Amino acid sequence: MRSPRTGDIVTVGPEETLLNAYGRMRRSDVSQLPVLDDGKLVGIVDESDILAKVDGPYDGRWDRFNAPVRTAMTSNLHTLQASQTLDALLPVFDRNEVAIVFEGDEFIGLITRIDLINHLRRRAK
Repeated sequence: MRSPRTGDIVTVGPEETLLNAYGRMRRSDVSQLPVLDDGKLVGIVDESDILAKVDGPYDGRWDRFNAPVRTAMTSNLHTLQASQTLDALLPVFDRNEVAIVFEGDEFIGLITRIDLINHLRRRAK
């Protein structure tokens, strides 16, 4: 799992621009970013969210890229607890979501499909 505790996860703030979010995604080779406000998870923004917000006529495109992340992020989050088993991940992935993992009330990281595949490959040795 990628975690903000260890610095393994790239995040964005809700008042940062979509251009900043896009740049972080591109530099880090990820397709989604957790949106943290004062250390608390308030949403997640992915490629589709950004594309939906910035698509449109050429006129005004830069204004759309400069919109705050909060205008495009998803704030209706389905979360898992760290104590849950791997079986809890499959329904999340079936909904084309990333697993957002908490320990109690604390956001501890994300699990993607590739993370699960990597975990299963390592355990197969």
